[in-house]
Amino acid sequence: MTITKQSDYALLFIAKLREKKDIVSLTQLVKETKLPQRFLARIAAELAKSKIVESKEGKVGGYRLVADLNKVSLYEFLKIFEKDVAVCKCTHNDYGCKYEKVCKHYHFLKDNLNKVVVSQLKNIKLNQLFDK
Repeated sequence: MTITKQSDYALLFIAKLREKKDIVSLTQLVKETKLPQRFLARIAAELAKSKIVESKEGKVGGYRLVADLNKVSLYEFLKIFEKDVAVCKCTHNDYGCKYEKVCKHYHFLKDNLNKVVVSQLKNIKLNQLFDK
């Protein structure tokens, strides 16, 4: 599993908002993070749709963190941006691997490793990422 740039930037976005009490403009967030504005705007829209942040339009608009980061798991957060939060593609029932008949590790990946990874991601709360 590889975390995409979108998830990584979303974590940076959340970390910045976590430091602020009031609404912060996208321009200010871009200035502080050095992230691309158009990409950050799309990320912010997804986070607003998922009720992680609140958006306010207008001249004094921007974003504010509204989710309790002690209650949002890393798994829930990654699912906003990642199509797949799994160790490998073959763990999905609808994936057809041409090596399935000769693969000796498929069941371990599906029945053990993938479950462990997902379970751990569900146990990690977002606040834990920022409290170090």
